[in-house]
Amino acid sequence: MSRLSTFMVVCFVTAGQAADDDYQPLPLNQVPKAVRDAVMKKFPDAKPQDAHQGIDENKKPFIDVHIVAGNRKVWITCDPGGAVRTIDRELTLQELPNSVAAALQRKYPKATIRLVNEIIGGPAPVYDIALTSNKKPLIATFSSTGEFVTETEDDP
Repeated sequence: MSRLSTFMVVCFVTAGQAADDDYQPLPLNQVPKAVRDAVMKKFPDAKPQDAHQGIDENKKPFIDVHIVAGNRKVWITCDPGGAVRTIDRELTLQELPNSVAAALQRKYPKATIRLVNEIIGGPAPVYDIALTSNKKPLIATFSSTGEFVTETEDDP
């Protein structure tokens, strides 16, 4: 799943969707100090990879920072002042909560799982699972309790 696809799903889930032309690369040395500090506070061992800036559907600016923490890819979306909006991190299939894993198996019993992301930004995490079902690439979103939320086509 492309980073932009993941970003778009995150924004859909958190009710803030950026248009492609509102999502632009931001050199790491231009990321505001407040954002750098917020990222490093949450992930002290982070290795920043890249950053983007954009404007959400509510016309509010944001900065999306991609890091590697340990061996995991993580995307942190912050307000320019450093307030963290969402944390989107890769998980292994085995790390999914049992309720989500069971719901995934019920809904997509023969699917090939390509990527699992946990998105923290609301009252409870949601889980985006990039999968291929019947030769069709999809992103399925489940609540932390295992409730199916949505399915969208993916551009792997």
